[in-house]
Amino acid sequence: MGRTNNVKNQVYNICFILSFRLRMKLFSLFFLILFSFSLNAQSLLVNGSFEDVNTCTEYNVECAPEAWISSLNSIVNFYKDPKRAHAGKNCMTIEAGHNKRAYSRTFIRSRLLCGLRKGNHYRIQFYIKSQYNVFDSMGVLFSATDPLLAKVPFHKLTATVYLHDITEPLQIKDSNWYKIEFDYIASGEEVYIALGYFAKKDFKGNKVSEMENRFYVLLDDISLTPLDPKEGICREWQSAKEEIYGENERHEWLEKKIKYLRSYPEPAPSLNKTTYIRIDTLVMPDILFASGKAILQPQSFLLLDSFCRKISSSQTDSVIIEGHTDSTGSLALNQKLSFDRALAVKDYLTMKTAYPAITARGWGFEKPVAENKTNEGRQKNRRVTIFLYIRE
Repeated sequence: MGRTNNVKNQVYNICFILSFRLRMKLFSLFFLILFSFSLNAQSLLVNGSFEDVNTCTEYNVECAPEAWISSLNSIVNFYKDPKRAHAGKNCMTIEAGHNKRAYSRTFIRSRLLCGLRKGNHYRIQFYIKSQYNVFDSMGVLFSATDPLLAKVPFHKLTATVYLHDITEPLQIKDSNWYKIEFDYIASGEEVYIALGYFAKKDFKGNKVSEMENRFYVLLDDISLTPLDPKEGICREWQSAKEEIYGENERHEWLEKKIKYLRSYPEPAPSLNKTTYIRIDTLVMPDILFASGKAILQPQSFLLLDSFCRKISSSQTDSVIIEGHTDSTGSLALNQKLSFDRALAVKDYLTMKTAYPAITARGWGFEKPVAENKTNEGRQKNRRVTIFLYIRE
């Protein structure tokens, strides 16, 4: 009977350890994915897929995408056709030229959701297709003022980045979608982005249809994302999105608005900069806990109170507390002790700050920072580490 109970206990301990390890690994993976998503998943451009459709002020019909405005008739340059789109149902076009009108070309523009940080790197990505050889002179224009209000003809504008500067020469003679991706170093003054054909010479080509005089290019799935994993979307992004979506003029009213603002210009929008995540770390040695227990010693309170003030005075994103032990004893007991100590710290911080986004977890002796063969090494491994993620 005694042997049977010992076997049962051993099986239980093995199952507990395996289950605990699996839960902790899954939790860590989930947190990393969630944290990464919260920072970088959202583009600094809204509706780059053109799936959100705008109802124009003039005709009360869905004739253009939200957030993106064409420099000419939106109805002609907006396709609600899944067969033409790269993904989803919609895509946009720009004119690179016209068979009968010299320098007839268009661009599409949008306002950035957040201000870029000077000197930081960003990834620009979009998909493009055309039956005409216009790709190398396609470009991206960043500006502090609205390009729709430029007082010079479009063909006299200069792109910030030309595709021929950042990609191999594109001699494309089919109508497949092509992915364009490149990195951009911000000046910190960007407010608007425009995509178009920026060649200085007028484009002339062979018509592919007797019924179509435009030489057009299709665009879809445009995004702009920070490359620094610590940089994320601005806190005010929702109100900024509402402002951008609030631009409902698309036809005659847009022309009147442009004419008026060229004569009576308004200050350019002031964008809130992207947020930046800084990590502050506090390591608590095991002498701040009762020996072999998860009870905080009184001498730990001063240290934790100082950390609480930092949480309360900062734009705190989240707090992660991780407990660790040395390798003395079973893994199950050490995992429980490390978790209970992390939980004791969490309870203290929550009581002092009322901050809700605090997570506690215990690793037992699975993440040592020193050898467990010496007393000094084991003492270093017995610790609780607090990570404070601050948005700047």
